[in-house]
Amino acid sequence: MLTAKKMFVSSRSMNKIISHNFHFRKFILGIVLSLVSFVTSAQESTIPLGTNPVLIEASKAIKNSSAISRSSAIDDTLILPFVDDFSRPGVYPFDSLWMDSSVFINTNYGDLPTTIGVATFDGLNQHGLPHNPAATQDSIGDNLTSRPIDLGVLSGDTSIWMSFFYQPQGLGDVPETRDSLVLQFRDTGGVWNNVWALQGKADTAFQRANIHVLDAKYFYRGFQFRFYNIATVNGNRDHWNLDYVILRRFGAPNDSILDNALIYPQKSLLTEFTAMPYPHYKSLGAQIPAAMKTDLTDTMYTINYGISSILPTIEINQNGSVLFSANAGSVQTGGSLTYTGYPIPLNGFTYPVLSFDSTDFQVKSFYTFTGSQSNLHNDTSYFTQTFKNYYAYDDGTAEVGYGITGNTDVELAYKFDVKMRDTLVGAQIYFNPVGIDVSNTLFQLVAWSAVDVNSNTDTRIRTTYDLKPGINDSINGFKTFIFDTAIVVNQGVVYIGIEQNEPTVQYGIGLDKNTDSRSKMFYHIDGFWHQSNVKGSWMIRPIFGARYPFTIGVDEVNNNFEFNLYPNPATDEITIQLPFEKKSKYQIINLVGEIIQEGDMTNSKTISVETISSGIYFIRITNENNFSSIKKFVIN
Repeated sequence: MLTAKKMFVSSRSMNKIISHNFHFRKFILGIVLSLVSFVTSAQESTIPLGTNPVLIEASKAIKNSSAISRSSAIDDTLILPFVDDFSRPGVYPFDSLWMDSSVFINTNYGDLPTTIGVATFDGLNQHGLPHNPAATQDSIGDNLTSRPIDLGVLSGDTSIWMSFFYQPQGLGDVPETRDSLVLQFRDTGGVWNNVWALQGKADTAFQRANIHVLDAKYFYRGFQFRFYNIATVNGNRDHWNLDYVILRRFGAPNDSILDNALIYPQKSLLTEFTAMPYPHYKSLGAQIPAAMKTDLTDTMYTINYGISSILPTIEINQNGSVLFSANAGSVQTGGSLTYTGYPIPLNGFTYPVLSFDSTDFQVKSFYTFTGSQSNLHNDTSYFTQTFKNYYAYDDGTAEVGYGITGNTDVELAYKFDVKMRDTLVGAQIYFNPVGIDVSNTLFQLVAWSAVDVNSNTDTRIRTTYDLKPGINDSINGFKTFIFDTAIVVNQGVVYIGIEQNEPTVQYGIGLDKNTDSRSKMFYHIDGFWHQSNVKGSWMIRPIFGARYPFTIGVDEVNNNFEFNLYPNPATDEITIQLPFEKKSKYQIINLVGEIIQEGDMTNSKTISVETISSGIYFIRITNENNFSSIKKFVIN
């Protein structure tokens, strides 16, 4: 798959001669767009990303661990049932079930999945980089290989079935017909045999496949199965999502799962943003309730149950203390193979106003149920509500890239309703390679006080020239760009974005397809402003605050002061030594940016980490002057 996907073409000059009646204009545009496409080369498009920053960061610290390089002996054979719906935390397959690591475990790429979490096949390796950056032909991309399983004790049993759900594309890139997803079984002679395969096609609902295991050559101790994809392996493209893999004994192919499963993590309890500066939130005062949602709406998928009753609950925590808890009362699910949406009332809850300049709250959504469940990992979802120094509409993860090209000028302007007078310092921007290398291609960071599509006017208030995207290797893909002179902006609307030095080049801005902010996304090409037609959210975040540097997130590993951390790797505890006596705050952050532990400290502190799972983490120290430094460490 070498061409850009989902092209959108706009022409301001054409719109001028069309009636302002919306429905008539929409009808006319639908007829003539294809006829005028040759008039201009300007276009919006969604395009495959080049890398996966989450996997890049994860592999840096654990490239020599079992999460990356695995082996297995015949004595390690599993027994049935084999069940994985990829709802466990982490970005790699669960080590106790799978041999390899190239697929990406995530909650972002699935479009209406069956459970929370999918395994995504693409053109990247376990390090988040292309399998072959120079590839022009399709080849095998990712592998997902089971650990050996003992089927020898079941020889002659006719009740063994393999079951799984699959989806081409999802919220990612379309696999073409020459691409495919393949399932193989390994027989007694060590030969891998194809037992199921599907050609690539556009986004579809998750479908279920059932494979009856009958051939005697598979009934032995050490049997394995594996999935792999055929893709263009020079980028993050040609996506397939896999969910709920089961190998077990059961009487009929659709009797293998009994489950009610959450399907998505929540994003925010704020009505307008996924994140905002904490001082801006606090400045709302009596208007804070209007900035909060009145309920959290969750969605559950039911497999093989009839109508049943669940008790959905929301719990909001900070520093391990429960601030709020409420349930929705008894909710009736819609029955087997149906999605059920339900609200959990917040009962007027608002995030508390604290003395800090930044803070986080942990939100947990879960349900209780009295019936039997196939998997308890998918009953709960978490997210962290972030109040730092930036505004965001996105959820922090890009599924595809956004590209825009024109004949002359190309600008992107993102609208934000700022809640208080403050200093606009710069922006976090997610640039991702999408074909050609743009790391050294120049752009301008721009702020506007007004952009008007109807009058085709704008008011530019600051431009910082000749910045470069650089290499995207930060934890979540964002890099920070600072205006050469900070801007004091009043409460109200401000726009922030970029101007491309090379209008015919797609710079590749990350696009979050799990949120939709196109009503606030505007682009300027060939002399005219347009509103974006692409569903999603640009990953551009304006940064505010009178002082800089200050807390900006794990992706910016600033060293405003040095501190010591030992031991590293750690087991039960770590010790922090600071070069000053100032009161400070520490935060331990996981690879997806969630704060999982925090507290206060002074010059030296020993911190227990015995309750934290093994893996890679960051610790951020913020002193009383709001300067911060970050270090990476590993827990074994």
